[in-house]
Amino acid sequence: MESETSNAAISFSTMTASAVVVEIETAKGRFKGLGFSSYGRYGHGGLLNERFIPRLLNAQPEDLIDQVEGNFSMLNFWDVLMQNEKEGGHGERSGAVGVIETAMWDAWAKSEDLPLWALLARDVGHADDGGVAAGETVIYGSGGHYRNDAVDAQDIADEARKCFDDGYAWFKIKVGGVSPVLDNKRIEAAIRVAGASQLIAVDANCSFGNKELDIYLKQLDQFALRWIEEPVNPLDYEALTATIKSIQTPVATGENIFAVADVVNLLRYGGLTPGRDTLQMDIVLSYGITEFLRMLSFAESGGWSRRDFIPHAGHQLALHVSSGLGLGGHETASVLDTPFSSVSVDTKIEDGYAYLSDKPGIGIEYKPSLYKYFDGMLN
Repeated sequence: MESETSNAAISFSTMTASAVVVEIETAKGRFKGLGFSSYGRYGHGGLLNERFIPRLLNAQPEDLIDQVEGNFSMLNFWDVLMQNEKEGGHGERSGAVGVIETAMWDAWAKSEDLPLWALLARDVGHADDGGVAAGETVIYGSGGHYRNDAVDAQDIADEARKCFDDGYAWFKIKVGGVSPVLDNKRIEAAIRVAGASQLIAVDANCSFGNKELDIYLKQLDQFALRWIEEPVNPLDYEALTATIKSIQTPVATGENIFAVADVVNLLRYGGLTPGRDTLQMDIVLSYGITEFLRMLSFAESGGWSRRDFIPHAGHQLALHVSSGLGLGGHETASVLDTPFSSVSVDTKIEDGYAYLSDKPGIGIEYKPSLYKYFDGMLN
């Protein structure tokens, strides 16, 4: 997964990932599901091999069946994975569970001969608010990383232009990794291409929180951007609340919040406002769709809308969840050639929207930059 890019906090030059394949047998035949880990964290091979895969292999068929309905139950599947796991400590294990659960959702959707978005719309339900229809979602491009050769304003302008030319709704760039003077030039270049500051968002990767940088945060606020993402440590709710009170620009956060218990604390104590701020929980890093549905349920009970959620990472799974449940949109790396760049070839991007196909599963097979990591695993 080597990449010569970085954000304000970390380099991706030694990043690793995990790929998982599950095979299920039903009355309809055998189906293989593919799972891949998310962006910005390391692979989960140790946890998968030591704990989670053995638990699944040791499970009995009846352990995975809903005893009332007599059908396969994803809740039961999730419970098998989480046997004998204590509460709290939502670190790397949440990503390991998310990878293997992704593969199971893929296999299950294929066994139903449905794309995952359609399976979710059928069994969970799409947002009933008259917005974007199931099978479609708003999509935006992220980029503007720092590279070893130091991206300048012209590079940012070129990235932004390609993003909008390719049909994405808005563009997000990194900030906080160089001097405020250089970052401002990058932002101004992106805004000139976009034609409006509301079409540009920035991601600080938790780089604020000291006096000098907080002064720059006030400068960022003057741009009237779409949002400022992760301005401070994701678990420092006091700092997040203070930051939100000090600026007018909406905030986006949540990509490093990995369990419903932490979502409860974030929404209770983080100073966020429904309809203004954006929640970005990373589905694969957060124990998978099963836990994400619990997050949605809690948030909706507190006045949040599904449209307030735009998951992190540009994962095929997130693309299907966004379009199947009616979330606020989907993020993808619009320029770099990585497993998280763009979308599967069967997905159409036009005028700020992604239109998904009817092919069964989550579509990893139709995304060459991602599917290549499964070479040798599918025989």
